[in-house]
Amino acid sequence: MRKLLRFIVVVALLLAGALYALTFVDLGRFAPQIEAAAKEATGRTLKIEGGIHIGYSLVPTVVAEQIRFSNADWGTKPQMLTAEKLSLQLALLPLFSGNVDLREVALSGADIYLETDRRGRGNWVFGDAATAPAEAPAGSGMALAGIPQIEISDIRIAYRDGTTGQVTEAAFREITARPKGAGVHAVIEGDVNGSAVAFAADIAGDATKIALADAALTVAGTSVGGDLILDLTGRPTLTGALASPNFDVTPFLGGGSSGAKGGPVFSRDPLPLDALEAFDADLAFALGELRYGKLVLTDMKLPLTIKGGKLNAPLAAVYRGTPLTLAVTADGKAKSVAVDAGALNFDLGSLLTDLDLTTMLVARADFGAKLSGRGNSLHAIASSLGGQTNLAIGKGTINSRAFAVVSDDLVNVLIPGGKTGDTARLTCAISRFDFSGGVGTSKALALETDSLVTTGTGTVDLGRERIDLLFKPKPKNASLLSVAFPVRLSGPLSAPTAGLDRMGVATGVATAFGGAALTGGVGLLLPLMSTGAGSVAGSGDCGAAAAAAQQESGGVTGTVRDVGGAIGGAAEDAAKGVGDAVRGIFGR
Repeated sequence: MRKLLRFIVVVALLLAGALYALTFVDLGRFAPQIEAAAKEATGRTLKIEGGIHIGYSLVPTVVAEQIRFSNADWGTKPQMLTAEKLSLQLALLPLFSGNVDLREVALSGADIYLETDRRGRGNWVFGDAATAPAEAPAGSGMALAGIPQIEISDIRIAYRDGTTGQVTEAAFREITARPKGAGVHAVIEGDVNGSAVAFAADIAGDATKIALADAALTVAGTSVGGDLILDLTGRPTLTGALASPNFDVTPFLGGGSSGAKGGPVFSRDPLPLDALEAFDADLAFALGELRYGKLVLTDMKLPLTIKGGKLNAPLAAVYRGTPLTLAVTADGKAKSVAVDAGALNFDLGSLLTDLDLTTMLVARADFGAKLSGRGNSLHAIASSLGGQTNLAIGKGTINSRAFAVVSDDLVNVLIPGGKTGDTARLTCAISRFDFSGGVGTSKALALETDSLVTTGTGTVDLGRERIDLLFKPKPKNASLLSVAFPVRLSGPLSAPTAGLDRMGVATGVATAFGGAALTGGVGLLLPLMSTGAGSVAGSGDCGAAAAAAQQESGGVTGTVRDVGGAIGGAAEDAAKGVGDAVRGIFGR
């Protein structure tokens, strides 16, 4: 027995010595042949400057150091890839029969620079891009169970968009793919554009159909997880369900502001609408909480489908106990986007506070919008926008400072005699804008406080990003007639100014005390609004404001008649219901 143990020890020492001796074997003489083969296959220059040798391991490992691979001739940097070390681990026995069985690939200290040219061609495309490889038959993809173990450390990746010039940078401490069952367990940890990113999932399938189970993605401390399947056997199709107890988008949406006051509101950067034609999707998102700064939406459900280049995403969520709906549809081929949004009796004052816009309003509101536009950027869509928006604000309080930041004249038509810090009792505010070609025309605009009713007319031009509204105060107290002059709010959307309307002042136009009779109710003026129980529009507090807005607009009978064609069947039904109600009051 002792002799057997001694024999085993001797053999082990001999093997270890032989493996160690192999590490001194210089394979660098093969580098020129490897570099020439790479040049022939890709048209690019590969340089192995640190030599090639065999690493010390029980399994033979070929190690290449100080690697450089050149970029495309049109690239903005000379090198597409540089790496300190590349290791390839091979099974020993298959080598004796002339077969190569790659067991592990290890890469460390790498810099990879990916970019596209102005036509969208990537620097990872070699040779003639017009010559597409033959399409592989279904089911012929290599199974993930057969890929080698991958160990990548200290790798930096940058991607430059050749159209916009925007560069996205990532640095990963670890990227691994280790065999597990019929697939692999993948782990990625690092930073993307300065935000910490971690990903883990069990991945199975082959090159034609990939399934991710128990996937978990964490970005900047926010996690989402679930199962996904990517099917590439025909038209690429992504299906699955993702969930998160608390998703914070603040780190991703915190920037992007134009900065300068009076700057553009709508970006001209191209939207990725073309991507809708590249694949289909059927996904379900469920978020316990969605956070943006201080704004928190709860119980968020978003079923998202993409079929034939058309997106349908009906979002439902809750804000401070009030349900909200937002349905977004888009057509990648037509380059069109439509939005249908609504909420009843939600806390508008808290929303403005949570968005850091103002703390000077305490009130609840109803809101409805049906809008659509065409174009490949937010600016193009805004410039072509059509549809309607409705807003009804109920009882509350409003501080004069909310308007003093724009103009003291604006304070006087809303809170006459108000000084900084003065608060007025808000009875009601209503707004309706009809949009066509990106221009919103006021069809109902009025605000009632404890001292006056102020009406407004004018336009909001989203294409030119300018506003032009004229406000006319109607005092409830005759003693305020001397200060009741019209005020015009105009200028860029991001920095409007207000002042006395010179034409109105010159002709002595001071609006008369009193009001008009309401003949149609708020529902006639705001057809997207529900006037049922629990809604602000149906509370009965907006009578005077609605009557004043109706008088200012010269009646809305003609506009309501064409609402159905302008914004769809829902508005048409609403207008019809109002008409039936009016006939019921006054008889046939």
